[in-house]
Amino acid sequence: MKNVLVTGATGLLGRALFRIFTEQGFNVIGTGFSRAKAPIIQLDLTDNIAVTELLNSARPNIIIHAAAERKPDVCENNQAHTKALNLAVTEHLANEAKRINARLFFISTDYVFDGKEAPYLENAKTNPLNFYGETKELGEHIVLSTSKAHTVIRVPVLYGDVESLDESAITTIAQQVNDKPISAHDNWAIRFPTHVDDIAYKLVDLVKQPSENTSGIFHLSDEKAYTKYEIAQLSAEILNLDKNGISPINEPSQIANRPYNCALKDTRLSALNIRHTRSFKQAFTEIIKTHLVY
Repeated sequence: MKNVLVTGATGLLGRALFRIFTEQGFNVIGTGFSRAKAPIIQLDLTDNIAVTELLNSARPNIIIHAAAERKPDVCENNQAHTKALNLAVTEHLANEAKRINARLFFISTDYVFDGKEAPYLENAKTNPLNFYGETKELGEHIVLSTSKAHTVIRVPVLYGDVESLDESAITTIAQQVNDKPISAHDNWAIRFPTHVDDIAYKLVDLVKQPSENTSGIFHLSDEKAYTKYEIAQLSAEILNLDKNGISPINEPSQIANRPYNCALKDTRLSALNIRHTRSFKQAFTEIIKTHLVY
């Protein structure tokens, strides 16, 4: 039985990783910070001594580093905090994983690309447009230069079984439509919402592979494209609201620059015959009905 350590195990992706790896028979140790409750271990990842002590006692074979500051506007406005969590923590984990002979899977993002030449292969040239993307790009370089056994996992915008709808940029849209049926939403940037459970199942399959098969970069993404405006329209349909009250914004409108289209091509995952996906419309509807339809 492999020991798997998941950072950020209180977050949307981290919870899915903790649950699904446990269900699949792994011995899983999860860490979190402000929301950590047993069995999740409370750990300040910026405390290098505490991190090293946990690794020495837990001796994980696999470390999945899912903790990060991932909201682009927050990253732009608080760069010192972002660098500490997205870079310094990643560097320490990469070095410590190598020291204890563990494989590190670093969760990165489609935002390492500028969105001008999609779809992107795993070896495509990166060119992030915002500070969040820059820190994840640098994190990738740190991880891959530390050990050939380490892996970068790029994912798009995620959704899943949220604790509250504002936990995901995707489900937030439904909350906004419910609160304000007459509203405007971005119809410029193209996104590929992917369920966190599918990411977790793909990672289960990946960690079962020998390290020589998983070295380097993997793309884990669904292929169905949506804009926020289209998701808002779907939300109105689910909530039985008038879709005519929702209007499109056909140009970028946020603090941090966003790429236009960062579609990730998962050629390496396909070559290993690893496939887990679901209908976005069906899954999104089930989540929204849990929180907003009574």
